[in-house]
Amino acid sequence: MQDNQGKVIRLLLSGFECTDWDEVVIDSQIDVPADGWSMTLFNPPTGHLPQQVKAGVKAEIYYGNELVLTGIVDRLTEAVSRSGRALQITGRDMVGQLIDCSVPIKNSRQVNLSTLLEQFVLADLSSIFETVRVQDNNWLKNKVTVEPSESLYDAISKAAQVTGQFVWFDPSDGLQVGDPFKFADRNIQTLKLMRSGLDNNVISMSYEEDVSNVFNEIKILSQDGKGGAISATTTANTPYSFKRFKIVTMSDIETQAEAQAAINKIQHDNDLEAYTLTAVVPDWTVNGQVWKTGGQINLQTDVLIRANATWVVIGRTLKLSRNNGKTTELKLKRKGDWAQPLIYKEPEQKAKKTKKAKTNADLGLDEDGYGTYHEDAE
Repeated sequence: MQDNQGKVIRLLLSGFECTDWDEVVIDSQIDVPADGWSMTLFNPPTGHLPQQVKAGVKAEIYYGNELVLTGIVDRLTEAVSRSGRALQITGRDMVGQLIDCSVPIKNSRQVNLSTLLEQFVLADLSSIFETVRVQDNNWLKNKVTVEPSESLYDAISKAAQVTGQFVWFDPSDGLQVGDPFKFADRNIQTLKLMRSGLDNNVISMSYEEDVSNVFNEIKILSQDGKGGAISATTTANTPYSFKRFKIVTMSDIETQAEAQAAINKIQHDNDLEAYTLTAVVPDWTVNGQVWKTGGQINLQTDVLIRANATWVVIGRTLKLSRNNGKTTELKLKRKGDWAQPLIYKEPEQKAKKTKKAKTNADLGLDEDGYGTYHEDAE
Protein backbone atom coordinates (compact mmCIF):
# COMPACT_ATOMS: atom_id res chain seq x y z
CA MET A 1 0.00 0.00 0.00
CA GLN A 2 1.37 3.40 -0.98
CA ASP A 3 1.50 6.25 1.53
CA ASN A 4 0.93 9.95 0.90
CA GLN A 5 4.45 10.22 -0.57
CA GLY A 6 3.78 7.42 -3.03
CA LYS A 7 6.18 5.06 -1.22
CA VAL A 8 5.66 1.48 -0.13
CA ILE A 9 7.14 -0.49 2.79
CA ARG A 10 8.55 -3.56 1.06
CA LEU A 11 9.78 -6.81 2.60
CA LEU A 12 11.77 -9.04 0.22
CA LEU A 13 12.29 -12.68 1.20
CA SER A 14 14.25 -14.81 -1.28
CA GLY A 15 12.74 -12.91 -4.21
CA PHE A 16 9.18 -12.79 -2.83
CA GLU A 17 7.87 -9.30 -2.04
CA CYS A 18 5.14 -8.30 0.42
CA THR A 19 3.94 -4.69 0.69
CA ASP A 20 0.78 -4.85 2.84
CA TRP A 21 1.66 -4.33 6.51
CA ASP A 22 -0.42 -3.13 9.44
CA GLU A 23 2.32 -2.83 12.07
CA VAL A 24 6.07 -2.34 11.60
CA VAL A 25 8.92 -1.76 14.06
CA ILE A 26 12.53 -1.36 12.86
CA ASP A 27 14.91 -0.57 15.69
CA SER A 28 18.52 0.61 15.40
CA GLN A 29 20.71 1.47 18.41
CA ILE A 30 24.44 2.15 18.04
CA ASP A 31 25.17 0.92 21.55
CA VAL A 32 23.09 -2.28 21.13
CA PRO A 33 24.39 -4.92 18.68
CA ALA A 34 21.98 -6.22 16.02
CA ASP A 35 19.08 -4.08 14.82
CA GLY A 36 15.74 -5.79 15.50
CA TRP A 37 12.66 -5.66 13.30
CA SER A 38 9.08 -6.91 13.32
CA MET A 39 6.34 -6.77 10.66
CA THR A 40 2.71 -7.79 11.22
CA LEU A 41 -0.18 -8.30 8.81
CA PHE A 42 -3.72 -8.77 10.11
CA ASN A 43 -6.08 -11.06 8.19
CA PRO A 44 -3.62 -11.93 5.40
CA PRO A 45 -4.98 -13.46 2.17
CA THR A 46 -6.25 -16.98 2.69
CA GLY A 47 -4.18 -19.88 1.44
CA HIS A 48 -0.73 -21.23 2.07
CA LEU A 49 2.29 -18.99 2.42
CA PRO A 50 4.77 -19.08 -0.46
CA GLN A 51 7.73 -21.39 0.11
CA GLN A 52 10.10 -18.40 0.19
CA VAL A 53 8.37 -16.99 3.29
CA LYS A 54 9.94 -18.89 6.17
CA ALA A 55 12.30 -18.50 9.09
CA GLY A 56 16.02 -18.54 8.35
CA VAL A 57 15.96 -16.75 4.97
CA LYS A 58 17.58 -13.46 4.09
CA ALA A 59 15.34 -10.41 4.45
CA GLU A 60 15.59 -6.95 2.92
CA ILE A 61 13.36 -4.08 4.02
CA TYR A 62 12.89 -1.11 1.71
CA TYR A 63 11.00 2.12 2.08
CA GLY A 64 10.28 2.96 -1.52
CA ASN A 65 13.61 2.26 -3.21
CA GLU A 66 15.76 3.04 -0.16
CA LEU A 67 17.26 0.05 1.65
CA VAL A 68 16.49 0.31 5.37
CA LEU A 69 17.68 -3.06 6.74
CA THR A 70 19.33 -6.29 5.64
CA GLY A 71 18.98 -9.26 7.95
CA ILE A 72 17.73 -12.76 8.62
CA VAL A 73 14.22 -13.92 9.59
CA ASP A 74 14.48 -15.31 13.12
CA ARG A 75 10.83 -16.15 13.70
CA LEU A 76 7.61 -16.52 11.70
CA THR A 77 4.28 -16.74 13.52
CA GLU A 78 0.84 -17.51 12.12
CA ALA A 79 -2.07 -17.10 14.54
CA VAL A 80 -5.80 -17.65 14.38
CA SER A 81 -8.41 -16.46 16.92
CA ARG A 82 -12.02 -15.25 17.06
CA SER A 83 -10.85 -11.78 16.10
CA GLY A 84 -9.19 -13.04 12.94
CA ARG A 85 -5.84 -14.18 11.59
CA ALA A 86 -2.40 -12.65 11.86
CA LEU A 87 1.02 -13.14 10.32
CA GLN A 88 4.10 -11.80 12.09
CA ILE A 89 7.69 -11.95 10.82
CA THR A 90 10.57 -10.87 13.10
CA GLY A 91 14.31 -10.89 12.84
CA ARG A 92 17.60 -9.00 13.24
CA ASP A 93 20.18 -7.52 10.95
CA MET A 94 23.27 -9.52 9.97
CA VAL A 95 25.07 -8.82 13.24
CA GLY A 96 22.58 -11.19 14.85
CA GLN A 97 24.43 -14.08 13.19
CA LEU A 98 27.72 -12.91 14.70
CA ILE A 99 26.06 -12.91 18.12
CA ASP A 100 24.64 -16.41 17.69
CA CYS A 101 27.68 -18.12 16.17
CA SER A 102 30.85 -19.02 18.06
CA VAL A 103 34.41 -18.48 16.93
CA PRO A 104 35.39 -21.84 15.36
CA ILE A 105 38.39 -22.64 17.55
CA LYS A 106 39.11 -25.54 19.90
CA ASN A 107 41.63 -23.88 22.19
CA SER A 108 42.22 -20.44 23.63
CA ARG A 109 44.04 -18.27 21.08
CA GLN A 110 45.60 -14.85 20.74
CA VAL A 111 44.15 -13.24 17.60
CA ASN A 112 43.89 -9.77 16.13
CA LEU A 113 41.04 -7.99 14.41
CA SER A 114 42.34 -8.66 10.89
CA THR A 115 42.39 -12.42 11.49
CA LEU A 116 38.86 -12.47 12.88
CA LEU A 117 37.47 -10.48 9.98
CA GLU A 118 39.35 -12.27 7.19
CA GLN A 119 39.10 -15.88 8.38
CA PHE A 120 35.78 -16.00 10.19
CA VAL A 121 33.62 -13.26 8.64
CA LEU A 122 34.67 -12.66 5.03
CA ALA A 123 35.46 -16.36 4.56
CA ASP A 124 32.99 -18.41 6.63
CA LEU A 125 30.10 -15.91 6.39
CA SER A 126 30.86 -14.38 3.00
CA SER A 127 27.31 -15.03 1.78
CA ILE A 128 25.89 -12.46 4.23
CA PHE A 129 28.93 -10.22 4.82
CA GLU A 130 30.22 -9.01 1.48
CA THR A 131 32.18 -6.03 2.76
CA VAL A 132 33.89 -4.90 5.95
CA ARG A 133 35.07 -1.32 6.31
CA VAL A 134 37.74 -0.36 8.86
CA GLN A 135 38.37 3.36 9.41
CA ASP A 136 41.74 3.11 11.18
CA ASN A 137 44.29 0.43 10.25
CA ASN A 138 47.05 1.61 12.59
CA TRP A 139 46.50 -0.82 15.46
CA LEU A 140 45.03 -3.89 13.75
CA LYS A 141 47.89 -6.09 14.99
CA ASN A 142 46.85 -5.65 18.63
CA LYS A 143 45.77 -9.07 19.88
CA VAL A 144 43.13 -10.28 22.30
CA THR A 145 42.51 -13.66 23.90
CA VAL A 146 39.58 -15.54 22.38
CA GLU A 147 38.12 -18.56 24.14
CA PRO A 148 36.24 -21.54 22.65
CA SER A 149 32.44 -20.96 22.63
CA GLU A 150 32.94 -17.16 22.62
CA SER A 151 30.58 -15.48 20.17
CA LEU A 152 31.99 -14.02 16.98
CA TYR A 153 30.53 -10.62 17.81
CA ASP A 154 32.07 -10.53 21.28
CA ALA A 155 35.46 -11.50 19.86
CA ILE A 156 35.29 -8.93 17.04
CA SER A 157 34.04 -6.21 19.38
CA LYS A 158 36.82 -6.96 21.87
CA ALA A 159 39.46 -7.00 19.12
CA ALA A 160 38.12 -3.71 17.72
CA GLN A 161 38.15 -2.06 21.13
CA VAL A 162 41.89 -2.62 21.65
CA THR A 163 42.41 -0.75 18.35
CA GLY A 164 40.33 2.13 19.71
CA GLN A 165 37.32 1.41 17.48
CA PHE A 166 33.65 0.43 17.67
CA VAL A 167 31.63 -2.13 15.64
CA TRP A 168 28.25 -1.60 13.99
CA PHE A 169 26.39 -2.61 10.82
CA ASP A 170 25.18 -0.50 7.91
CA PRO A 171 22.63 -2.07 5.53
CA SER A 172 24.31 -0.51 2.48
CA ASP A 173 28.01 -0.61 3.43
CA GLY A 174 28.19 -3.79 5.51
CA LEU A 175 30.07 -4.33 8.77
CA GLN A 176 31.70 -1.13 10.02
CA VAL A 177 34.66 -0.73 12.38
CA GLY A 178 35.54 2.78 13.52
CA ASP A 179 33.82 5.83 15.00
CA PRO A 180 30.03 5.85 14.37
CA PHE A 181 29.94 9.64 14.87
CA LYS A 182 32.98 10.52 12.78
CA PHE A 183 30.84 12.06 10.04
CA ALA A 184 28.03 13.44 12.21
CA ASP A 185 28.72 16.96 10.93
CA ARG A 186 27.82 15.85 7.40
CA ASN A 187 24.25 15.01 8.43
CA ILE A 188 22.87 17.89 10.50
CA GLN A 189 19.13 18.23 11.12
CA THR A 190 17.07 20.64 13.22
CA LEU A 191 14.26 19.74 15.59
CA LYS A 192 11.92 22.53 16.63
CA LEU A 193 9.48 22.51 19.54
CA MET A 194 8.10 25.97 20.33
CA ARG A 195 5.11 27.06 22.41
CA SER A 196 3.72 28.99 19.45
CA GLY A 197 3.54 25.79 17.42
CA LEU A 198 4.94 27.52 14.35
CA ASP A 199 7.14 25.27 12.22
CA ASN A 200 7.26 22.57 14.90
CA ASN A 201 8.41 19.20 13.55
CA VAL A 202 8.17 17.16 16.76
CA ILE A 203 5.18 15.13 18.00
CA SER A 204 6.50 14.58 21.52
CA MET A 205 9.77 15.01 23.41
CA SER A 206 11.23 14.09 26.79
CA TYR A 207 14.47 15.19 28.45
CA GLU A 208 16.10 13.13 31.20
CA GLU A 209 18.94 13.77 33.61
CA ASP A 210 20.21 10.80 35.62
CA VAL A 211 23.36 11.80 37.50
CA SER A 212 23.51 8.79 39.81
CA ASN A 213 26.76 7.75 38.11
CA VAL A 214 28.30 11.24 37.88
CA PHE A 215 31.06 12.31 40.29
CA ASN A 216 32.83 15.54 41.23
CA GLU A 217 36.17 13.76 41.33
CA ILE A 218 37.37 10.49 39.81
CA LYS A 219 40.74 8.89 40.47
CA ILE A 220 42.42 5.96 38.72
CA LEU A 221 44.95 3.77 40.51
CA SER A 222 47.32 1.36 38.81
CA GLN A 223 50.91 0.12 38.71
CA ASP A 224 53.54 0.13 36.02
CA GLY A 225 55.65 -2.87 35.04
CA LYS A 226 58.14 -2.16 37.83
CA GLY A 227 55.49 -1.91 40.55
CA GLY A 228 55.52 1.87 40.66
CA ALA A 229 52.27 3.66 41.47
CA ILE A 230 50.33 5.33 38.65
CA SER A 231 47.38 7.61 39.26
CA ALA A 232 45.30 10.17 37.41
CA THR A 233 42.57 12.47 38.68
CA THR A 234 39.84 14.47 37.00
CA THR A 235 37.22 16.83 38.38
CA ALA A 236 33.90 17.97 36.97
CA ASN A 237 31.03 20.32 37.73
CA THR A 238 27.97 18.40 38.90
CA PRO A 239 24.54 19.31 40.30
CA TYR A 240 25.56 17.93 43.69
CA SER A 241 26.27 20.39 46.54
CA PHE A 242 28.58 17.88 48.22
CA LYS A 243 31.68 15.99 47.13
CA ARG A 244 31.18 12.68 45.34
CA PHE A 245 34.52 10.89 45.01
CA LYS A 246 35.11 7.73 42.96
CA ILE A 247 38.24 5.53 42.85
CA VAL A 248 38.71 3.12 39.94
CA THR A 249 41.46 0.49 39.91
CA MET A 250 42.71 -0.65 36.49
CA SER A 251 45.43 -3.28 36.34
CA ASP A 252 46.11 -2.90 32.60
CA ILE A 253 47.22 0.75 32.84
CA GLU A 254 51.02 0.99 32.68
CA THR A 255 51.80 4.64 31.89
CA GLN A 256 50.64 8.06 33.03
CA ALA A 257 49.36 8.86 29.55
CA GLU A 258 47.23 5.70 29.51
CA ALA A 259 45.84 6.56 32.95
CA GLN A 260 44.81 10.02 31.77
CA ALA A 261 43.18 8.61 28.63
CA ALA A 262 41.30 6.03 30.70
CA ILE A 263 39.96 8.57 33.18
CA ASN A 264 38.78 10.82 30.35
CA LYS A 265 36.98 7.82 28.84
CA ILE A 266 35.28 7.03 32.17
CA GLN A 267 34.10 10.60 32.59
CA HIS A 268 32.72 10.71 29.04
CA ASP A 269 30.90 7.39 29.52
CA ASN A 270 29.30 8.65 32.74
CA ASP A 271 28.13 11.83 31.02
CA LEU A 272 26.85 9.81 28.06
CA GLU A 273 24.56 7.84 30.36
CA ALA A 274 23.46 10.87 32.36
CA TYR A 275 21.75 12.96 29.69
CA THR A 276 19.16 11.64 27.23
CA LEU A 277 16.71 13.32 24.90
CA THR A 278 13.93 11.29 23.28
CA ALA A 279 11.90 12.74 20.43
CA VAL A 280 9.07 11.33 18.32
CA VAL A 281 8.80 12.88 14.87
CA PRO A 282 6.27 12.31 12.10
CA ASP A 283 7.02 10.01 9.17
CA TRP A 284 10.19 8.00 8.53
CA THR A 285 12.14 10.47 6.44
CA VAL A 286 13.96 13.76 6.76
CA ASN A 287 15.01 15.65 3.64
CA GLY A 288 13.83 12.73 1.53
CA GLN A 289 15.89 10.02 3.28
CA VAL A 290 15.07 7.58 6.07
CA TRP A 291 16.29 8.64 9.51
CA LYS A 292 19.63 7.03 10.48
CA THR A 293 21.82 6.86 13.54
CA GLY A 294 25.09 8.78 13.72
CA GLY A 295 23.73 12.15 12.60
CA GLN A 296 23.69 15.48 14.45
CA ILE A 297 20.62 17.27 15.78
CA ASN A 298 20.35 20.97 16.61
CA LEU A 299 17.44 21.50 19.00
CA GLN A 300 15.41 24.70 19.21
CA THR A 301 12.84 24.80 22.00
CA ASP A 302 11.33 27.21 24.50
CA VAL A 303 9.43 24.38 26.20
CA LEU A 304 12.24 22.12 27.43
CA ILE A 305 14.79 24.85 28.11
CA ARG A 306 17.44 22.56 29.62
CA ALA A 307 17.44 20.41 26.50
CA ASN A 308 18.70 23.19 24.22
CA ALA A 309 21.98 21.74 22.98
CA THR A 310 23.61 19.93 20.10
CA TRP A 311 22.79 16.22 20.10
CA VAL A 312 23.69 13.11 18.13
CA VAL A 313 21.39 10.26 17.13
CA ILE A 314 22.42 7.14 19.03
CA GLY A 315 19.13 5.32 18.44
CA ARG A 316 16.35 5.35 15.86
CA THR A 317 13.11 3.32 15.80
CA LEU A 318 10.83 3.39 12.76
CA LYS A 319 7.22 2.55 13.59
CA LEU A 320 4.01 1.95 11.67
CA SER A 321 0.64 1.43 13.37
CA ARG A 322 -3.01 1.75 12.49
CA ASN A 323 -3.58 4.51 15.04
CA ASN A 324 -0.47 6.65 14.56
CA GLY A 325 0.64 5.92 11.02
CA LYS A 326 4.38 6.24 10.39
CA THR A 327 6.50 7.79 13.14
CA THR A 328 10.18 7.79 14.11
CA GLU A 329 11.46 7.71 17.68
CA LEU A 330 14.91 9.26 18.10
CA LYS A 331 17.16 8.57 21.09
CA LEU A 332 19.67 11.41 21.38
CA LYS A 333 22.84 11.94 23.41
CA ARG A 334 24.79 15.16 23.89
CA LYS A 335 27.41 15.73 21.25
CA GLY A 336 30.89 15.30 22.67
CA ASP A 337 29.94 12.78 25.37
CA TRP A 338 30.68 9.78 23.16
CA ALA A 339 34.22 8.45 23.58
CA GLN A 340 35.87 5.74 21.52
CA PRO A 341 37.36 2.65 23.23
CA LEU A 342 40.92 2.94 24.53
CA ILE A 343 43.74 1.72 22.30
CA TYR A 344 45.70 -1.04 23.97
CA LYS A 345 49.38 -0.85 23.18
CA GLU A 346 51.31 -4.01 23.90
CA PRO A 347 54.32 -3.33 26.13
CA GLU A 348 57.49 -3.10 24.15
CA GLN A 349 59.75 -6.05 24.80
CA LYS A 350 63.29 -5.08 25.63
CA ALA A 351 65.84 -6.64 23.31
CA LYS A 352 67.83 -9.31 25.04
CA LYS A 353 71.55 -8.67 25.27
CA THR A 354 73.42 -11.31 23.34
CA LYS A 355 76.65 -12.45 24.83
CA LYS A 356 79.65 -12.56 22.57
CA ALA A 357 80.72 -16.11 21.88
CA LYS A 358 84.03 -16.89 23.53
CA THR A 359 86.92 -18.05 21.36
CA ASN A 360 89.24 -20.95 22.07
CA ALA A 361 91.91 -18.47 23.16
CA ASP A 362 89.49 -16.93 25.70
CA LEU A 363 88.85 -20.39 27.13
CA GLY A 364 92.53 -21.30 27.25
CA LEU A 365 92.29 -23.80 24.40
CA ASP A 366 94.56 -24.32 21.41
CA GLU A 367 93.44 -24.08 17.79
CA ASP A 368 92.13 -27.65 17.86
CA GLY A 369 90.12 -27.03 21.00
CA TYR A 370 92.40 -28.82 23.40
CA GLY A 371 93.49 -27.36 26.72
CA THR A 372 96.91 -25.75 27.03
CA TYR A 373 99.02 -25.32 30.10
CA HIS A 374 99.95 -21.77 31.08
CA GLU A 375 102.99 -21.62 33.24
CA ASP A 376 102.97 -18.95 35.91
CA ALA A 377 105.50 -16.21 35.35
CA GLU A 378 108.22 -16.02 37.88
